[in-house]
Amino acid sequence: MKLLLDAGNSRLKWGVHDGSGWLAQGAVGHDAIAGLVEQWAGWPIRTVHAASVARPEVAEAIVQAAPCPVQWVRSAASFADVRNHYRDPAEQGADRWLAVLAARQLCPDDVVVACAGTALTVEALTAEGDYLGGMILPGQQLMLRSLAQGTAQLDRMAGQVQSFPQGTADALASGVLAAQCGAIERMCRQLAAQTGRGLPQVLLTGGDAAVIAAQLAVPLRIVDNLVLMGLLRVACKS
Repeated sequence: MKLLLDAGNSRLKWGVHDGSGWLAQGAVGHDAIAGLVEQWAGWPIRTVHAASVARPEVAEAIVQAAPCPVQWVRSAASFADVRNHYRDPAEQGADRWLAVLAARQLCPDDVVVACAGTALTVEALTAEGDYLGGMILPGQQLMLRSLAQGTAQLDRMAGQVQSFPQGTADALASGVLAAQCGAIERMCRQLAAQTGRGLPQVLLTGGDAAVIAAQLAVPLRIVDNLVLMGLLRVACKS
């Protein structure tokens, strides 16, 4: 039985897999990791695989809470039939690589992988298994906070997304979402131009996936916990 852990910038996502399916999944804030000890003790866990883009103290909390030694998974130059074209895989966040590995399992065609959390990452993967690279930009709340902190009059709640915003609150909400959708749609066009094929499917994951999906003008599918799925692929090969 395997425990898979994805430590993001604000939360720890976890799942227990018995080789046939997920027995349980959950997510907690970093300050609640210690409280998972008793919950995880309810399963005969034999291995723990984890990926982290969080602060070092979060990794230490994971080590203390885990029921057995943690095997940390990092980005690599290749895995199975996926080739990583990142210049230096060692500098790449493991969550991005693992999401791509999960996408490869789910979609045999060209695909854009978008993980919408504290940051938005947008990755390009070809049908041949070439991971070409991707983009990182602030997530919705980070964008709004930067506007609030860096301008004199934009420290306010965001409003509603509108085609033609006619109030500042709506302009904030619409601008932030347009920036995120624009990045994803641009990557789709770039990947189509690179391969000479039609627009790729988008796989969306993360806390803001549903909000972004409502505004995207490209084929898409929302998939929860892509990073955990990628971790499972790696764990099953270990």
